[in-house]
Amino acid sequence: MSEQFGRNEERIHRFRIECDADAIREWLLAEAFEAGAGGAEEKEVDGRFHADIYATPDRIEAVRAVLEGAGASNALVGPVEILPPVNWSEAWKEGLTALVISERLVVRPPFIEYELAEGQREIVIDPGQAFGTGNHASTRLCLEWIDELLIAKDGREHFDRVLDVGTGSGVLCLAAVALGAKTALGFDLDPVATHAAEQAAKDNELVPVVRFFTGPIEAVSSTEPPYPLVVANLLKREMLPIASEIASRVADRGRLVLAGLLEEDLKEALERFAKEGLHELGRKQSVDGIGVWMSPCLVRD
Repeated sequence: MSEQFGRNEERIHRFRIECDADAIREWLLAEAFEAGAGGAEEKEVDGRFHADIYATPDRIEAVRAVLEGAGASNALVGPVEILPPVNWSEAWKEGLTALVISERLVVRPPFIEYELAEGQREIVIDPGQAFGTGNHASTRLCLEWIDELLIAKDGREHFDRVLDVGTGSGVLCLAAVALGAKTALGFDLDPVATHAAEQAAKDNELVPVVRFFTGPIEAVSSTEPPYPLVVANLLKREMLPIASEIASRVADRGRLVLAGLLEEDLKEALERFAKEGLHELGRKQSVDGIGVWMSPCLVRD
């Protein structure tokens, strides 16, 4: 669910929209939230995008009317359904589990118990408004790359400094330090995200080796040496406009892990970073209801 409702228990209504274009889906969802929708649950079925739109009884008809009047010719807007009362303060936790990345790393929410194996580290992330609890496919792929790179021979020495572009909850920085990096720096344009990340660093007792700030990539000081490991978990439309800035932060022989890319985005992203002197070393992928998520690891020769 993309948003959370504010009251602990209330009756919620919903309706479904369907369309066959990703751009239209994003536009319709933006219109829905602007009109007062309280949440959206997305999936892909037979090549079409489906989204259940949730709103309170006083807003549902207005939200539906906005989408019906949006004029997207290939979009279908379904009827309103009345759902039974739900305790949203508890319901949003359903389906969240401890995420076992490897025998070295576990990521879990604070309300889920997990017995660690000997030598295994954990990062505790309180799911909230910031993206990046580890449960999304793209975040998990990044965590797998961080684990693999740092456990490799001389990995902790070589990848001792990490930069996280668009840090969200800060989980990637926290994981990198937990696995042996000396320092990690994350930043995000959203102050809600960086506040959540700073709190997570305190909760996991990783201050001051993990730092966060709110701002664009240009605010990463040019006087600092490039980073041996840079991670960018961003959608293509967010990533490519700052590709040169991202690439300039990668050290010689450094690695750049990309995520947030669907399979159809990969070719364009790889071609763009190849122009910056970064070439694919390997890739990971994961499939969910949206599609095939790709995460290549690039190297600066």
